[in-house]
Amino acid sequence: MSDPAAWGTPPFGAPPVWAPPPKPGLIPLRPLTFGQLLGTPFQAMRRHLGALFGPALLIQVATFFAALALVGAATGWFAYRLAQSTDADRGAIIAGGVGTVILSVLLTLALSVVGSGLLQGLVVIAVANGALGHKPRAGQVWAATRGRRWALAGFVALVSLGFLVALLVPAGIAAAFVVPGLTGTGGGPLVATGTALGVLTGLGVAVLAAWAWAKTSLAGSAIVLERLGVRAAIARSWSLTRGGFWRVFGAQALVVAICYVGSQVISTPVALLLQFGLTLAFPTGQPSDISGGGVAMVLVLYGVLIVLSLVIGTITSVVEAATGVLLYVDQRMRREGLDLTLTRYVEDVQTGRPPTDPFATPVFSGPAPQVPPQPYGPPWQ
Repeated sequence: MSDPAAWGTPPFGAPPVWAPPPKPGLIPLRPLTFGQLLGTPFQAMRRHLGALFGPALLIQVATFFAALALVGAATGWFAYRLAQSTDADRGAIIAGGVGTVILSVLLTLALSVVGSGLLQGLVVIAVANGALGHKPRAGQVWAATRGRRWALAGFVALVSLGFLVALLVPAGIAAAFVVPGLTGTGGGPLVATGTALGVLTGLGVAVLAAWAWAKTSLAGSAIVLERLGVRAAIARSWSLTRGGFWRVFGAQALVVAICYVGSQVISTPVALLLQFGLTLAFPTGQPSDISGGGVAMVLVLYGVLIVLSLVIGTITSVVEAATGVLLYVDQRMRREGLDLTLTRYVEDVQTGRPPTDPFATPVFSGPAPQVPPQPYGPPWQ
């Protein structure tokens, strides 16, 4: 009689041994708990500090100084022309100067949109690699976003435009009643009506904007990892959040709130020191009484506040973007069994078999889609 142990099978009646899903890197390869969704983005920032913090800070600094140079140059030119103007040409100079300042602000917003798109692409690549146990360098992360950068910038621009329109709708409705009420006689009822309509419309638009934000928040990950266009990525995000809206919205809203509270706790003491320094520099409130030491102290405090704001903004941007990537992975695990695909990928890598793209768009029926060649490697590496 053969020995059952020789066949590697457990004795009759013994319960099977359960093994937890593998955790090759940042997350376990199974649907995530809500606590993991809140804590893992901060772990991702710490784990990929070199690949994310440096490039993200560089993007923040470049955007800040570009905005400072553009708006500062336009404002300075406007002030100089206005000081040199005569009464006859002052109106034309004011109109041209205001237009130039507005144009510089729009260029600054465009640079900010491009920077946000680049940052989101870097975070998506780093977090996707972290989930599979990889730890890429900054250059590898940047190279992996090739071909997806402008699509990400277009998506961020579209979202920003949507939020801008959402802000203008209640403002326009309120102005349609308030302005005639203020310029006419007996306009008290119009002002009250416009204010009430503006507040009610603003609340409704805020709810709609929050809903649309959550429904489209996974599109950036789909653009990078599945190499979809902007329209297809938005539809993909809409589909993935179906049935999990409150989970997606709640996790991102809580992370945003945590980042906001943390940034305020850190920056408030520096802001108070700045106010204290201004009081010491202007003891009587007259600029003529300022001393050289007071000027130096104020400049140092302003510099510290700017540097601190850039660092905090970099950290919060990375953490919030990482939350969206984790939610994208989690929703695909819950809806499409991505955890099984990722586990198979890890096993293939460990056994030396050639792995396939684990984040490719699944095909449940019909012919397989034609995937364009990728001469620079898979999108997750």
